[in-house]
Parts: sequence; structure tokens; C-alpha cells
Amino acid sequence: MIIDKDLTRYVKLILAAILSGIVTASVIINSGYLQFLDSAIIGSVQKDQSGFLNGMYTLITNLASPKLGILWILILAFLLWGTKYKVPAIWSICTLIGGDAVGVIIKHIIQRQRPIFHLAHDTGFSFPSGHVLNTFLIIGIIWVIVLPIIKSRKKVLIIQICTIILMILVMLSRIYLNAHYPTDTVGAVCIGYTWLQISQILYVYFAPTIKSKWKLVNHSYI
Repeated sequence: MIIDKDLTRYVKLILAAILSGIVTASVIINSGYLQFLDSAIIGSVQKDQSGFLNGMYTLITNLASPKLGILWILILAFLLWGTKYKVPAIWSICTLIGGDAVGVIIKHIIQRQRPIFHLAHDTGFSFPSGHVLNTFLIIGIIWVIVLPIIKSRKKVLIIQICTIILMILVMLSRIYLNAHYPTDTVGAVCIGYTWLQISQILYVYFAPTIKSKWKLVNHSYI
């Protein structure tokens, strides 16, 4: 299988869940250290204000919106389906939708208000960042499903570098545009990583059953 059994995945899950819990708890109690950290990073990111940066970050944040994220994952799933990776295609869609749902639930539980002077169209609560969570999951799906299929190590390395840069730019864009606190973006990455581990564990257990029982995907690679 593309996603094999890996006992270390449970260790990763536990560590990621603990880190997510620490960040979330810090947001809930609004610790002084958290406020200092957020203020310092915001000051650094927003230090240089220019039309170019504003335009670049606005474009990035628009392309990384959760609504467009659904489109990106559907395109990826379509390509996977066409190359007989039908079960991974279904898993990819479910992973993104499930992760986004987890993010929305946490938002409404924590109810952290957005930074002052955020744009009017940035509605809803602040923690975790939906843009960052969505982007992280799409990148995670690419790393887990797509990269193992690519035989060229050079191409794999290029994709890895590009996706890491993209992830950083999306995080910076949300901070630069006052849409989120830095800890909202860090929390989104932690929560996204936690969910990705859970989703991979579910894949290992259910992918063979789905392939054998669903006629639509019984010729799929898993």
C-alpha cells in the first residue's frame, strides 16, 4: 500500500496531539507569553509595508482559501482516479473535508476573536487558521499519496521545497493581512498534522476492505 502500517505513526500522533493541546490551552487561557510571542512575530512580519507585499500576500491568501482548497483537492482526486488510484482519491477528499470540519469545530469551541483591523471579509473566529489548516492538509496529501508515485528523486525534492515555501507564505500572508495571530497559524499546522496521522491510520485499516467490497474501486491501487 502507498500508506503502510507504521508503529511510529502512533508516536507521531500522540506527540502532535500533545503539542496541539498545549497551543490550544495557551490560547484559551490567553497566556502572557503567548501574547508576547504573537506581538513580536506580528511586528516582524508587518514591519515592511509595500504595495508589492500586499498584492502578493493577498493573491496567496485568496488561492489558499478553504473554498478553493476543495477545488484543488477535487482536481487532484480526479487525476488520481484516472491513474487507477481510486481509493487514495477518495481518501484525499475525505481527509481534507474531515480536517476542515475538525478546524471549524475547534473554532467554535475556542471562539478566539480575530486581530484588530482585520479585513471585513475575514469573518468567523480566529483559532485555528482555516487557510493554513486547509493548505497544510493538501500539501500533506501530496506528500503522502503523490510523492511515493513519482520515481524521480529530483522531482520529489523540487515538489517538497516548493510546497514548504508555499506553506510558509500562506502562514505569513494570514499574519501580514491581520487575518490571524501567528499562534493561529502554528495551531493550524499542529492540528492538521494530528488529523493527518489519524487519517493515515484509518487508511491502513479500511483501504483493503473498501477495495474488496466496493465494485467501483476494486481495480484500484492502494
